[in-house]
Amino acid sequence: MLRGVAAAYTLKKATIFQIRAYENAADAIEHSTSEVKDLWDDNQLDQLSGIGPGLRGYLDELFKTGKVKHWEETKKGIPEAVFEFLDIPGVGPKTALELSKFGVKSIKDLEDKLKSGELIRKGFSEKVAIRIGSALRRQVVGIKDGRMLLPYAFVQAEKVLEYLKKSPDVVQADALGSLRRMVATVGDLDFAVATKNPEGIVRHIVSMPGVAQVVDKGDTKATVRLGSGVQLDFLLTHPDGYGALLQHFTGSKQHNIHLRTIAQKKGFSVSEYGVKKVKGEEIIKGEREEELYEMLGMETPVPEIRENTGEIEAALEHKLPKLIELKDIKGDLHIHSSFPIEPSHDLGLDSPEDMIAEAKKMGYSYLGLSEHQPSVANHTPEQMVELIKRKAKLVEHINSSDRNTRVINLLEIDIMPDGSISVPDEALKLLDFAIAGVHSVHRMDKDKMTVRILKALANPYVKVLTHPTGRLLNERESFEADWPRIFEFAAKNNKALEINSFPNRLDLSDSLVREAKRYGVKFVINTDSHEASQMENMRFGVAVARRGWATKEDSVNAWDFKKFAKWFGIV
Repeated sequence: MLRGVAAAYTLKKATIFQIRAYENAADAIEHSTSEVKDLWDDNQLDQLSGIGPGLRGYLDELFKTGKVKHWEETKKGIPEAVFEFLDIPGVGPKTALELSKFGVKSIKDLEDKLKSGELIRKGFSEKVAIRIGSALRRQVVGIKDGRMLLPYAFVQAEKVLEYLKKSPDVVQADALGSLRRMVATVGDLDFAVATKNPEGIVRHIVSMPGVAQVVDKGDTKATVRLGSGVQLDFLLTHPDGYGALLQHFTGSKQHNIHLRTIAQKKGFSVSEYGVKKVKGEEIIKGEREEELYEMLGMETPVPEIRENTGEIEAALEHKLPKLIELKDIKGDLHIHSSFPIEPSHDLGLDSPEDMIAEAKKMGYSYLGLSEHQPSVANHTPEQMVELIKRKAKLVEHINSSDRNTRVINLLEIDIMPDGSISVPDEALKLLDFAIAGVHSVHRMDKDKMTVRILKALANPYVKVLTHPTGRLLNERESFEADWPRIFEFAAKNNKALEINSFPNRLDLSDSLVREAKRYGVKFVINTDSHEASQMENMRFGVAVARRGWATKEDSVNAWDFKKFAKWFGIV
């Protein structure tokens, strides 16, 4: 509400001091460890820094009457939709008002007008429209048939955990279930909370902003539903039993069944309450889940691999692999910048320089600019060569002036239905190498698809197969191919398979990563970013790699540049 007033002041050209007063107040409330209503109830609003007597008076009016006359007057004359649009990441007051002036009535109406192209046809900025569309897709694409995409669920859970930890009574809190195991799609969001004051935490939970319905609550649990329809389940326990609860409800079910069998053979019984000897009554609870595994003589498998696919045997033998971590990543090779290459598919939103700046922030030592190839339909081979020459010159200039982050000159090439590469060799020679993927005709005979991919990989300039199975989570199934045959070819010919981190891809899947690893295939974990902010999705590709038991050695973009360049043949 306070941000809405700040937006109204901005649009009505109030003083910067008035605007900042409301923005600072909103920040103070959002970062407070106590609920503002609780502070008001206890006559302690003065504990909130940045909120003066005037604003405290308005909050007093709000909690007494349910509205603030001055705020309503301030918002008068501004369409209600403007305040709805402010919930879209990256949309400020001026853009929100402009959307309203273009006749957009709601977020649903905005989605429809973006999809039909009506907004752009009426003169709305194409670049801004693309950026808003991207933000909406990140928000909305997340749920279908009760399953959320992992990145969507992860972001939602982060917000919930941030809210939970505002309470000083929360000793520890974690996500549970498929989200903690980083499964590609997630159902309801489950959380474990360690606290000595469960009653207070239940009150804290049901007061959470965004809660539309309290489904259930008890002494040590609560279930709420958000306005988005997402259900949140909370399990509370005393800190001394937190480890057992966390382990049990992380799952998977198959992992826990096998674990109980191992425990029984060793004379123990395992449950969410802890571990006890079969012939005894005392339950050893455990503050940390590692204690449970240690009692059974095991290493602790990381949550991502608790699927009963060999992790228990490896843990018993103390032979669990050291899996790749986000901090191991040295670069990203699938980046679409706004370089004007007149591509066959969508152009990136941010400049090469913006992408490189983001790579530096992430600590990368190299970055691959891999825009889609110039459109075959609109360019002759000679024109394609000329466009690629221009980009090669840009990359050369960047590398000559900045030696801290090496820019690699790449293109993402379309694999044609017959397996051919639609870019002439004269153009491919200008690249460090090419990455290639299937972008059309996803449905074909399994054998034909296999031959198509193998033919493309046989091209000496193609070094990486992008989004290998073509799946779009919650939208399109993977296409069929003879994957063992492709894995064998890739391993023998130094061709890397991509683990694409884009939220609705996560492709290869974790199961295919595990299978490909057995053939000795090398992976490259990329983000397929079309704007700098999307580069943060790398963590989800790393999660897929970890679920597939991939190590740093398995992932070429976890290598230092010297080793990486030698493998790819970069001079």
